[in-house]
Amino acid sequence: MDLTLTEILISFIGGFLAGILNTLAGFGSIISLAIYMDLLGIPGPIANATNRINVLGSSSISAATFYKNDMLQLVKTRWILAPVIIGAIIGIFLAVPIDEALFKSAFNWLLIPILIILILNPKKFLKPDENASPPSKWILVPLLFLMGVYAGFIQIGFGVIFLMIMVILGKQDLIKSNALKVAVVASYTIIAVIIFQWQGMLMWGAGIALAIGQGLGGYITARNASRMKGANIWAYRLLIVIVALVIFKNFELWKFFV
Repeated sequence: MDLTLTEILISFIGGFLAGILNTLAGFGSIISLAIYMDLLGIPGPIANATNRINVLGSSSISAATFYKNDMLQLVKTRWILAPVIIGAIIGIFLAVPIDEALFKSAFNWLLIPILIILILNPKKFLKPDENASPPSKWILVPLLFLMGVYAGFIQIGFGVIFLMIMVILGKQDLIKSNALKVAVVASYTIIAVIIFQWQGMLMWGAGIALAIGQGLGGYITARNASRMKGANIWAYRLLIVIVALVIFKNFELWKFFV
């Protein structure tokens, strides 16, 4: 499927918006998937695969930055990386043969708990109890594996849920957990891109255009965040509105008012 110049421009602008929202509030994949499917008309499974291009771009740059600043200790955290990556590989292969209607339905229904998570804003609670001992790895590892399956399948919201597991359950530091999160995402997304490319499911034109826009939006926002008072709050509110509108549209809720 070849894209027109207008469609590539839409991908770039949408990626720019996703980069801003991702930097300030997270959940950028909701924006990019909605752009791919609802604006560009790309089939769900292809959109899900192509979305990994921009995810790989942003996560790999962030992971490299954290590593350069000695925020990542990959050897000590391999027991966390391994189950997530193994689970993600399984999730990726589950996503390859999925029917378009089934994926669209899964995307729509996942938006409902994501909207609830956004409204509850779990980031407010991401403060580990330093006096409490973390649960056994026999509990954390299966949870991380299941999170990996989810991430490989659809990716949306993985970051926030991963942080909830690591900080609230694992009693890990939030900043180091966030650094580890982007390293985990970059690791399994490299595998996802290879598998989806092997299956011929990537639309590189849209993916690269969106990745460039997302990177630019994220860079500009991060650089100017300190001067933008209250910007993260407004971005967070805008994200809730966008998710609510996507739910309203995809479930055709206007029919209840007509």
